[in-house]
Amino acid sequence: MDNDWIKIEILTSSEGVELLTPALADLGHDSISVIDAADLVNLMEGKYGAWDYIDPELMKHSEVETSITFYIKSDSDEHDRLDEINDMLLRLKSSESKKSLGKLECSISYITDMNWADKWKEDYEPIIIGEKLVVCPSWVDFESDENLVERTKIKIDPGLAFGTGLDETTRLCLEALESMPVDGCSVLDIGCGSGILAIGALLLGAASALGIDIDETAVNVARENAGLNGVSGISEFIHGSPIDLVTNTYDIVFTNIAADAILSLMPVFPRFLNDTGVLILSGIIENREQDIVNALLDVGLSVIECRKENGWCCMVIQS
Repeated sequence: MDNDWIKIEILTSSEGVELLTPALADLGHDSISVIDAADLVNLMEGKYGAWDYIDPELMKHSEVETSITFYIKSDSDEHDRLDEINDMLLRLKSSESKKSLGKLECSISYITDMNWADKWKEDYEPIIIGEKLVVCPSWVDFESDENLVERTKIKIDPGLAFGTGLDETTRLCLEALESMPVDGCSVLDIGCGSGILAIGALLLGAASALGIDIDETAVNVARENAGLNGVSGISEFIHGSPIDLVTNTYDIVFTNIAADAILSLMPVFPRFLNDTGVLILSGIIENREQDIVNALLDVGLSVIECRKENGWCCMVIQS
């Protein structure tokens, strides 16, 4: 068949999700996705904790109805399974539940099967950064574009670790990096994520790099990306806390993490820097900028440059 999957969307309410989820599981539909505008309201009201920044894309969810979406295989049994779902919805509609279950309307659409593992890769384009760099997944041919041939190429495959060059905070760090002398430098990357900053520094001429992350998955991804870029021999990525693991001083120290995490590390930054070392801090939302500046002054450091994009700050600090 040309149409191999059926997409099913059920319009409901927040309370309806609580009843529909186990009911669908009983029918064998465990893999579902939920869009619920109430989640955004709870986020804005601080019920999930305090956040420095909320992606504007999330605001779109305030304009949609709560829904549950899942897929079933289009085959000879599809009609029986659709009938089961419709019967379940009819039972819920006729029940005496005091909960507001929403419309409980079901819509279906047919999806053509394809090799999704490769199809999603088509959407990734090279990310041009500053004057010298371009970031791209390993499967893209850099040499096919004459505008990219002369740039330093960082191969980063999208995955479970933060940092692919699409986000402002990473781009600002890399732009700051390429504007300074890097040849022969030692680099420390705190909260290394995908390893993109340490790897970028090495490709620009740094002599060695140490990346540290509290997420073991990120460390494994960073090691893989170092291999893709041919810098495994001059880089090391380790799991744990920099406070416990860093014993040397460095020429360049990156920290691209949330403002509160940066503040918690502020007392130890001076001991990570050599006499002429440079500290690059990013991941700072603009309304936290002064908090970081004040904390830097308290430990004897001051900002020599601040780059900004879309409400984010990247600070360059000289020891």
